[in-house]
Amino acid sequence: MIIRFTVAWAAPVVKIAAGLQCGMPRVSQEHRDKRRRQILDAATLCFARKGFHATSMPDIFAEVGLSSGAVYGYFRSKQAIIEALLDSAMRPVLAALHDAAEVEPPLRVPEIIDVIHREMATVLDTDEATSLIVQFWAESIRVPQIRDSQRHDVIQLHDALLTLLGRLQPGRRVSSDSAWALIALGLGTFISQTVLRTNSLPTATLVDQLRVVLSEPE
Repeated sequence: MIIRFTVAWAAPVVKIAAGLQCGMPRVSQEHRDKRRRQILDAATLCFARKGFHATSMPDIFAEVGLSSGAVYGYFRSKQAIIEALLDSAMRPVLAALHDAAEVEPPLRVPEIIDVIHREMATVLDTDEATSLIVQFWAESIRVPQIRDSQRHDVIQLHDALLTLLGRLQPGRRVSSDSAWALIALGLGTFISQTVLRTNSLPTATLVDQLRVVLSEPE
């Protein structure tokens, strides 16, 4: 009797083990990507409401509606979530600028700035996301890892812009300072239009006005 009982229960266990080894359905990469994005979106809302420091991991668990184990399966800490958000902020902009380097005819300066603004608007499609970027800037003063990450992104942005500016002047060496000037113009218009919302002038108009200002006698 004991032997029959053991065998009767052992058979299903063997089948289950065999099924696992043979590859039962697993969580797809698409599902993991969506769940990861879900956690990051929830964290963005929490950080926008309370800031990086006041937000706790339990706040994020509650916002996303997942257990602590489910969230920790994707991010080991709040700092890891912050780093993931920081990494995802500039990536679409850089990708769009690299694609723009293949466009014919070469993009003019207003068009280059428009590419940056368009991609930033896609990333920062909510007030919460915009708040996150401003917090990153503030934290870069205090946290070396965030500062280093943002410096790396800005240097990549500079190099991409230098390539685009070089296409406007084939055969001539474009000064690195030109790319830095373009970054300053882009950030300035981003702050005034997206963060402070003090103007909504078209980029071409802003560039024209900048030319007027720079042509004024000293």
